[in-house]
Amino acid sequence: NLCDGFVNFVYRGDSSGRIRFGALQKHTDLLRSKGAGRYAEGGEEALTTVVVIQGGQVYTRSTAALRVLAVMDQPWRTLAVFSVLPPALRDAAYKVVAEYRYAIFGQKAQCMKPSGDFKRRFLEYDPREDEDARSPFKP
Repeated sequence: NLCDGFVNFVYRGDSSGRIRFGALQKHTDLLRSKGAGRYAEGGEEALTTVVVIQGGQVYTRSTAALRVLAVMDQPWRTLAVFSVLPPALRDAAYKVVAEYRYAIFGQKAQCMKPSGDFKRRFLEYDPREDEDARSPFKP
């Protein structure tokens, strides 16, 4: 599906690991604290878009996707040039893709469960709960 595909694409295209991921439904409190509660589960636009939080700023839809591209490796970073287009135009295209995403990319009952190094890139990752992250040297 589009969500899993986008996350995998970003993971592979961000070799420095600057981008971290989180499912909107798992971060309702964070979204509300940043003024983006409308996109969290239970909000009026719940789970309808990609949300990027950089510092204190919240970005959604095409702007969020372009902000992600801007910090990825080349050649993907170059695509951030589309930020010069008017947001209304970009978001119209974004909404068309969003409307037909299941027909184009398919649908899953649930998101993939990350493993290995990939799971370390998620906001909810806790190394204390990760068997792989524990030291091989036991006292």
